[in-house]
Amino acid sequence: MITFSIVINTLNRAALLQETLESLCRLRYAGRFEVIVVNGPSTDDSEQVIASWLPRIRSARCDVANLSVSRNIGICMAAGDVVAFIDDDAIPEPEWLTELAAAYQEPGVGGAGGRVLDSSGYTFQYHYATANRLGDVDISHRKSTPQLCFPGSREFPYLQGTNASFLRSALLEVGGFDEEFEYFLDETDVCCRLVDAGYLLKQLPHAYVHHKTAPNEVRDHARLPRAIYPILKNTIYFSLKHGLEYATRVQIDAHNGETAASQRRHLEFMIANGSAGEERRAGFEDEHARAWEVGQRRGVRHALAPVASGIDAAKRARWQGAFLAFATVDNAQARTLVLVSRDYPPNHRGGIATFSRDLAEALAAEGHQVYVITESATHSHVELVGGVWVHRIALREYARTCEAIERSIPQEIWNWSATALAEARRIASQRPLDLVEAPIWDAEGVAFLLAAEWPLVTSLHTTLHFSLQGRTELRDDAAWMTRFGTPMLALEKELMQRSQAVRANSAAIRRDIEQAYGFRFDDATLRLVPLGMPDVPYAVAPATRADGSLTVLFVGRLEARKGIDVLLAAVDPVLAQHPRVRFRIIGDDMLLMSGGAISYKEHCRRNGQLAAWGERVTFEGRVDDATLRAAYRDCDVFVAPSRYESFGLVFVEAMREARPVIGCAAGGMPEVVSDGINGILVAPGDSAALAGAIGTLAALPELRAAMGRAGRVLFEDKFISRRMAQDSAPLYGIAVGRFAQARQ
Repeated sequence: MITFSIVINTLNRAALLQETLESLCRLRYAGRFEVIVVNGPSTDDSEQVIASWLPRIRSARCDVANLSVSRNIGICMAAGDVVAFIDDDAIPEPEWLTELAAAYQEPGVGGAGGRVLDSSGYTFQYHYATANRLGDVDISHRKSTPQLCFPGSREFPYLQGTNASFLRSALLEVGGFDEEFEYFLDETDVCCRLVDAGYLLKQLPHAYVHHKTAPNEVRDHARLPRAIYPILKNTIYFSLKHGLEYATRVQIDAHNGETAASQRRHLEFMIANGSAGEERRAGFEDEHARAWEVGQRRGVRHALAPVASGIDAAKRARWQGAFLAFATVDNAQARTLVLVSRDYPPNHRGGIATFSRDLAEALAAEGHQVYVITESATHSHVELVGGVWVHRIALREYARTCEAIERSIPQEIWNWSATALAEARRIASQRPLDLVEAPIWDAEGVAFLLAAEWPLVTSLHTTLHFSLQGRTELRDDAAWMTRFGTPMLALEKELMQRSQAVRANSAAIRRDIEQAYGFRFDDATLRLVPLGMPDVPYAVAPATRADGSLTVLFVGRLEARKGIDVLLAAVDPVLAQHPRVRFRIIGDDMLLMSGGAISYKEHCRRNGQLAAWGERVTFEGRVDDATLRAAYRDCDVFVAPSRYESFGLVFVEAMREARPVIGCAAGGMPEVVSDGINGILVAPGDSAALAGAIGTLAALPELRAAMGRAGRVLFEDKFISRRMAQDSAPLYGIAVGRFAQARQ
């Protein structure tokens, strides 16, 4: 099995370097590899990042800002069969090394590299490239060009530096990188010399790398050149080094003159459209003159008497070291999973998004390869977040299939599920998928159910039936029920009955769905897996605050099902008895009241309640994750008087922070809130009982503290995301087994 030395040459990109190193933990390769980081003269926190990874990686310092010098240090340090270069602003897909290794099974291969995705992670920056002996690069190719790979070829294939690997022995044979190329044409030069030495270069259709193309000393955020000197100087040097056998000196000088003129025209265009300042013009001319003189002098000198400017015996002796295998996230039973969740952090609207994120990241931490398909409001893009490949995909219009038409699936529902299915197929074109999981809400998995290409797990949450209990204006609208409500209720039932496996987050949701939809789940396919959240450091709330205040927090959409009307009715009695209590209400406050034309917040304003309450009641709307976490941490009591919750993830968020909670004896809430232990349960819709429960906790700091401690213990025992991920393994085993059985 081929061993790899992955070399990262970095300069002032500490945060991006950290992301690249983290991504290497997700590589799936049956052989061994090591990771080497060569840090240039960085002035940021790069050294601290590197130190945090020791001794898992090997590292060195390059004292000059010269990429070829840095790469040669990495080659000398490398102890693997193949040296694989990846930029410090790039992330490989999990199969990267596996794809590269396969290329070296062919005799004579000296280098291999794959295609490069741009910063969107969805479209390509680079497919296949060639260069000629004057340094002109052509990246328009859509297929590899092995026919050009022979010694002396006027045009030859080359591998882009952000995703290039080479036999270490081949690199040493040709002397490594020419250190005249401090930046630009460096890998083109080494590829040219390898081709001339008789090696084959394999341009692979996969072996993908995601390239963020971060700014550096040479290019800015828009990938526009900051300095013309290295680009022009190296073009001149390259053309004289490699081109004199293919063109006359007059032709080469004319070519380089046109290159400089093209750069000058580009600068004038930038100045004209405001992308560059007028001062760049004088700087350009100075750099042009210097580049022309240095490039000509050194290029001619090399052409007349080639001088090695790369790896020599002294450098090898200085930098060589022993192979250090890099440890990845390992799980012998790891699966490749797709989670579909139209709503997903950071811009999200509710519990399903939080559940999807926490499940995905917990599964990834267990060693699974996890892909989340979620909606993008703008353009499609892919990113690696928390060990999870998040595919944010722009919604597309899809014609309904015959099966979809037969079921009267609403077009807007079909569009998203079909969009997600198309993206899953795109992911599967690169790797086999083991299964797909999607929430019951909005029947997100319906296109997957009908396509039947992978096992489908449906996760139970609040269904449309329970949502309509607080939406009489919809339930009583015959036209809406005909177009949307009735077909969706039938679709939910079909998904729950036909999916290969079903995730229930509480016993209550199973019981209530069976009663509402008139069927019984198959015990062989349903598994109860309580929701979980990642652990965080927490602090015990003070028994009393310096100003005597006490904060009651509500988090949720401001709608009847969440009991916001019940809470608002309890505010005045609580404030009358406890003048130091304040209420923070966080969540979408733009939703209209049931059967009305205004929101609950606006209703309170028109009734004069907002003015009367003043700063003691604040409506804060939707907030970001950091603000939400701080709100849980800063509150004294959490309250969510929902009329129905399939589980109640908001309670777990509060329990994680060791805060007492108040909920209702409905749905799955009693399975999270143990009445009298970690909180208080009241009857749904009973504002007087709710006010009494808030008053009790407001008056008894010792009880608040005891319930907060009990809630934290329950969280650690039952509701931590690691346990949720581990308990998902049997569920996924059921789905995979039933799917395989059906195919026999």
